[in-house]
Amino acid sequence: PTVEQCRSDIEREDGNRPYFVHFFVADTLLWTNSDYFRSLPQTVITLSHNKDLEINDFPAIDVTAAKENIYGQILHLRAAGHHSKPKDDVLSKREIDVLKLVVQGKLNKEIADELSISTNTVITHRTHITSKLDIHTVPALTMYAILNGYIAPNEIYR
Repeated sequence: PTVEQCRSDIEREDGNRPYFVHFFVADTLLWTNSDYFRSLPQTVITLSHNKDLEINDFPAIDVTAAKENIYGQILHLRAAGHHSKPKDDVLSKREIDVLKLVVQGKLNKEIADELSISTNTVITHRTHITSKLDIHTVPALTMYAILNGYIAPNEIYR
């Protein structure tokens, strides 16, 4: 509720700092104390009560949105902010195309037809994807694709 409460949560008297990856802050508190929140090593995410999803250059979640929309906003923030290297360095563009179709429940033949490639090429791409990611099941690939922003939850199994 106050910046003093935030300080006491972070800057404890015993010198031990709790480990926070993200710090969620009400938009009203952020507006009046943006310099303090910029100084924190944690990622500060604004909990906003309006459609302005970038307040003072802080990422934000519109808490007045529908539950499904809030879920999508969280996934988007996660996908945009948790990569040690760019996604393009992990999978090729064509592997990403194949991954999207795999998690949509398409068969190898359907993927081949949609991408105008051979079924053997699809199988090769799938082998490379599972090898690079060390993920070997479609449900796990689905979670990877969602969490890394390759596909939205509502695009799965259409």
